[in-house]
Amino acid sequence: MPSGYPHYRNSHASMEKWEPVYLNLYEVTIKPPEAVDGWDWIMDNVTRVGGLDTEKIPGTVEQIYKGARRRYAAAFPDSTTADISIGFEVNLNNDNSMYVYKGLRKWCDLIFDPLTGAMTLKNTYSGGPMTVSMYNKKGDTFRQWIFPVIWPITPIPMMDLDYSTGSNIWSIDITFAADYWDDISV
Repeated sequence: MPSGYPHYRNSHASMEKWEPVYLNLYEVTIKPPEAVDGWDWIMDNVTRVGGLDTEKIPGTVEQIYKGARRRYAAAFPDSTTADISIGFEVNLNNDNSMYVYKGLRKWCDLIFDPLTGAMTLKNTYSGGPMTVSMYNKKGDTFRQWIFPVIWPITPIPMMDLDYSTGSNIWSIDITFAADYWDDISV
């Protein structure tokens, strides 16, 4: 049968029983700076990861000769860094403590403490590595990003208290900066 006909037998994915890539089968691990404690519990509250924009390519440059335009790949990419956004839901523990908020706040306070004005250096406020692993339904990892040095670059969002919405679980989205990474694909 010609391969252009829309039939199950003309699809390699169908005939070979290849699985799709599921975007909800992933795991994130983050090692915070030494001054931030209780971090294992915080990782239980990750709900989403975005900004894994590690596919870089230079933009274009353009020349004009007598009205005719010609384009080339630029000499270098616009960006060689990554900003990874992670969503955390906030829970209360048995001591009625918002441990997720407190851990993230402690890390952000290493960069700038709004109550005292204190600031530290990158070797104090940076953590890492952050590892994001994608896996199949059996648990086999097929892609992994490793960001050796990371730190928060967005403040913790304020709380908007609201009676009118049904599900009012506080979710904190934090963006982490990474200067470089390893992108491992099987």
